[in-house]
Amino acid sequence: MKRKFVWVGLSLLLVVTLVLSACSKTTTTSTASQSATVTSSTIPTSVTPSKTLITSSAPPTSQVSTTASGTPQYGGDMTVITVQSFADPPSWDVHLSSRGSSTSVWDNPYLEWYCMGDIDKYGPRGTNQFPFQATTYIPDQYMGGMLATNWVFSTSPLSLTFTLRQGVMWTGNAHMGMAAREFTSADAAFSANRVINAPGSGTMFTSWVKDVVPVDKYTVRWDFSQYYANWEFFCLYGGSTAIMFAPESAAAGGADWKNQTGTGPFILSDYVSGSSATYTRNPNYWGKTTINGKQYQMPFINSLTYPVIADASTQLAALRTGKIDIWSRVPLSNAATLKQSSPNLIQNKWLIGQTMIMYMNRIESPQLSVLNIRKAVLKATDFNTILKLAWSEGNLLGWPVSSQNPAYTPLNQLPPATQDLFNYDPTKAKQMLADAGYPNGFATTIAYNAADPVQANVASIAASEWAKVGIVATLQPTDQVALTAIKTARSYKGFLVWSVGTINPLTPLTYIDGSGLGATYKTGEPLDIEEHATLSEMDPTKFLADVKQTCQDMLADAGYVPFADPYLINCYWPWLKNYYGEIDAGYNNQVPLVSRIWIDQSLKKSLGY
Repeated sequence: MKRKFVWVGLSLLLVVTLVLSACSKTTTTSTASQSATVTSSTIPTSVTPSKTLITSSAPPTSQVSTTASGTPQYGGDMTVITVQSFADPPSWDVHLSSRGSSTSVWDNPYLEWYCMGDIDKYGPRGTNQFPFQATTYIPDQYMGGMLATNWVFSTSPLSLTFTLRQGVMWTGNAHMGMAAREFTSADAAFSANRVINAPGSGTMFTSWVKDVVPVDKYTVRWDFSQYYANWEFFCLYGGSTAIMFAPESAAAGGADWKNQTGTGPFILSDYVSGSSATYTRNPNYWGKTTINGKQYQMPFINSLTYPVIADASTQLAALRTGKIDIWSRVPLSNAATLKQSSPNLIQNKWLIGQTMIMYMNRIESPQLSVLNIRKAVLKATDFNTILKLAWSEGNLLGWPVSSQNPAYTPLNQLPPATQDLFNYDPTKAKQMLADAGYPNGFATTIAYNAADPVQANVASIAASEWAKVGIVATLQPTDQVALTAIKTARSYKGFLVWSVGTINPLTPLTYIDGSGLGATYKTGEPLDIEEHATLSEMDPTKFLADVKQTCQDMLADAGYVPFADPYLINCYWPWLKNYYGEIDAGYNNQVPLVSRIWIDQSLKKSLGY
C-alpha cells in the first residue's frame, strides 16, 4: 500500500518534526517503505538534524554483534523485563486504567497503534539514522505506519485523517464470545472517543479534540477545536488515544485480562498476578519483515513472557542465568559484576532521557508554596551524591528536558541564580529556611511507589540529606493505585515519580498545565499561561525558543526536585538474532523489536542455556 505523510495548508503544525528535522525548505522523508514529502517555507535552517541529536549514549561496556546472519528460525520462547516489570499491571483496560501509561506496556504485545518508529528503514538494521533509544519519543521523520498507512494533518479544516491498513484482523476471544473479524475505522473511532470521554484522562483532550469520526470503512478523521503542539504524541504513537481497543473487550469488561483481543503479533494467553503475563504467537498477524532480502511473517518466537519481579536482586539473578533474554534498563552499577559472572551477556550503555523528579506541592503546602523554601530544598539536596549512589553515572541536570533535546540549556549556561540551586550547601539552605521563618525547618512527606526499588533508594537518601537542615521528611511508600489517588487529589507534599521521557521538547509543558490531574500549578498562573501560549505556537523557530525559555522558568521556580538523567545498560544475550540494541519503537514499546527477533537455538545450547 502506498503510504505518505502529507501536510495540508500550513505545514508548521508538526512542531516536533520542524524542530528536529533536517532543515531544508523541502524535506523528503518516508514512513516505512513508502515515500513521503514534508514541505514548509518556514522550516528553520539553523536547527541540527534529529539524527545528530540523539547521540549521547556512551560507548558500550561490551559489544557483541547480534546480526541477522544465518537463516531465521521460528520457535522458542523469550522473556523480557519491561519498564513495568516491578509490579502487576494496574488494569488491562488502557483507556480506563488509573495509569494508562503503565497499562499500555502490558497491552502492547496485542494492542497496536496508528504508527510506530520505522525501525526497519531508519534504525541500525536500515540506514542507521536513528538508534531508537528515545524511550518515549520518535521524531516524525523516523515514523512508520502500524495500523495506519497514511495520515494527513490539515489546517483547513483543522483535522487529522488516517487511512487504515486493510485486512487487519482482531484475533477474537472465545471467553467473551467474539469471533475474529476485520479491524475498521469504526473501531478506531470507538477507541479514540472512549478515551477522550473517559473520566480523569479525558481532561487532557477536551480543550483541543472535538470529535473522532469514521469517514468510510478504512478512513477515520480527528476534528480539532484548536491547535495543540503535542498532538503527534497523543494521536500517533504515545498517548492511549493512539491505542486500539475492541468494543467487544470494553463491553465484556476491559479491566479483566480474560476479555482481551488485539491485532498485534501476540495473543494474551495467561496472566498470574504477582508472577507473569504470557503472550503466544498470533499465527494470523498481518506484519512481515525482510531479512537478507527475504520476507518473513512475524513474530518468530512462539511465546513472550513479561515477568513480575519486584526484587532487583532476583531480576539480576534471572538475567545472569539466562532466564531473562532482554533487560534494557539495568542499573549501570551492575555492569562489572555482570561482565564477570556472565561474560557472554551483551551490555550497551545508554542515556535514558528520563528523570526521576519530586513534585513539590507549591499550591497547598504552607511551606512549599513559598519560593525561597522550595529553593532551600534544592540547596539541601546533594545531587551529585544521589546520582552516584542511585545510578553511578548520568547527566546531573536532565530536567525539564534531556541533554538530547534541542531545547536543552546546560547547567553552566543557566542564569547564575538557577545554577546555584544545584550547588549543595546545607549551611546556606538552613539560612534560607530561617529567613523564610522556619529556623528549625519543617515537616514534609515523600510519597513514592513502594514497588520501585530505585524510588525507595532516592527517597531515603534525600530524606537523610534534608534532615541535616531540619527538613523532616516522612517516607510514604505506597502502591501505584493509592499513589495515583494521592497525586490526583493533590494530597501530598512531596511526590516522587519518573518523568515522561524528556527527549520530547513538549514533555515539560505537560507538567505545568494547570488543568491537569494533580497539577502543581493553577490555571492562570504565569507559567500556566506561558505553557498554553507555547503549545499553541505554530512557528517552529519561535516554538523552540519558547520551550527553551519555559524550561528555564520552570527551573527558576523550583517546583520540582530533579534527581538525574541516568545512564543504564541494555543487556541481552547473543542468541537473539536480528536485534541491534534498540530500546523502543514508540512509547515504552519493545514489541516491534521483539516480533522481529529470532532465537539461535544452537548458539543458546552451546552457551549452556
